[in-house]
Amino acid sequence: MIGLAVAAVFALGSFVQVVAGFGSALVIMPVLTQFVGIRTAASVLALTSAAVSVTVLYQNRSGLRWREATWLMASAAVGVPLGTLALKQLPAAPVVALLGLVLLGYGLYSLALLWRGAEDSNEDAADPAANGGTRAGRLGAVVAGFCAGLLGGAYATDGPPLVIYGAVRRWPKDAFRSILQACFLLDGVLIVLCHGAGGLVTRDVLVYCLYGVPGMAVGLLLGTWLDPHIDRKVFHRLLIGLILALGAGLLASAAWAR
Repeated sequence: MIGLAVAAVFALGSFVQVVAGFGSALVIMPVLTQFVGIRTAASVLALTSAAVSVTVLYQNRSGLRWREATWLMASAAVGVPLGTLALKQLPAAPVVALLGLVLLGYGLYSLALLWRGAEDSNEDAADPAANGGTRAGRLGAVVAGFCAGLLGGAYATDGPPLVIYGAVRRWPKDAFRSILQACFLLDGVLIVLCHGAGGLVTRDVLVYCLYGVPGMAVGLLLGTWLDPHIDRKVFHRLLIGLILALGAGLLASAAWAR
């Protein structure tokens, strides 16, 4: 029964990733945690999510900005091992609670963009400094990348800092999707290596991956097929509501565990 739930969660997450360009980890991780625990969920997600990033990156490869992506990925590489160490050493309840706070924070940030009428800021004209060529651009990329790596190593949830950074820099849609997927792909490889070295990739993790991969494939196919027919503004608002609900649920479960 748990295996079927894992497959369904990955189908939903990969569908969201194809349509929105991000969000698979934000959906998969909090739900999966309820079934298999935070440490197992993080390793399962890290092992199975690379294919989603490869697919979406290939679809949006023309918009990739290598200079800015390089700064983000290099700083993420520093954060991933530190996040993995936190996942391994800290008790489960505080880690779950912190993940809930991350989701709520990102959801509230997205709501603020909605209220300002800027939910599609990544589709506006690009910031002239968005290529990361200025000192401020490089510093912002380093901070965002490091935070993404830290969250990725701990929760396999590296998206929120990157999404917020992309919105602030006002990336066009193709650049937004391609830079995110390039970062997700590298982070995913580093997370798998760090989790493996830390003994977090167990037999249970590998078994659950066997359920997650078919579910992910179903979500990818459905997302690719339905993507042209989906109202993105409505979908984005539904996704924000789901992220807020999942964050609140994680906080409640962490409090209950105590």
